Amino acid sequence: MCETLKGCVQGCAKVILILINLIAVLAGIALIGVGGFVMAKGKEYLPDVGVSLTPAATCLIILGVLLMLVGGFGCFGACTGRHGLLNVYLALLGIIVILEIAVLIYGFVNKGKVAGTIEEAITIPFNNVNTNGSSADALDLATVDSIQRHATCCGITGPDFWTNVQFKDEVPASCCEDAPSNATLCAKTNAYQDGCLSSTEGLVTKALTLVIVVIVIIVLFQLTCMILAWCSRGEYTEVDHA
Repeated sequence: MCETLKGCVQGCAKVILILINLIAVLAGIALIGVGGFVMAKGKEYLPDVGVSLTPAATCLIILGVLLMLVGGFGCFGACTGRHGLLNVYLALLGIIVILEIAVLIYGFVNKGKVAGTIEEAITIPFNNVNTNGSSADALDLATVDSIQRHATCCGITGPDFWTNVQFKDEVPASCCEDAPSNATLCAKTNAYQDGCLSSTEGLVTKALTLVIVVIVIIVLFQLTCMILAWCSRGEYTEVDHA
């Protein structure tokens, strides 16, 4: 009875392991796609606030490649039932989990630096535009418009930030949702009321939180794979001895 139950558990673990690794392959392909999209089109959806999206996109692509390779390796090892392949699979998963945990720790330790980077990246172009108005540097004008549109905010602290004589009772058109595409200014009363510093920090924090949650889910997923692989070691050993 015990041997029958043991064999049933090992067989179920093997089937589940194969299915999970197929999911891992698909998840790896998805992460590669997301990473490539962020690298190619990320700036169109997130404002340039001094935090480069390239490292995050690169991490997603690398993680996707690792997931795809390890998932494929796990499927092959589970299907063939070779004990040596199982050991290599467990070792690879262990190394990847350790690296992912190290990335999480690094992210938490350096999380506070992001706010300082964002504040510096926002303050300089906004102050320049507020001081020089429409004659400000073209790059600063484009940066301000991009941040205000993507983060749906106005000024560093709100519409009252814009004090240049050119603005009077108006603000840059990017402050207003319904401003015509050819407009340069819009009424302060129609502007977004949130300041861009807090809005952008919130936007970037949400993006970082999403990345952290994804990595945590992947770590738990991989730990599950390791447990299932370990539970089915008996069946693999019997295959090797056959």
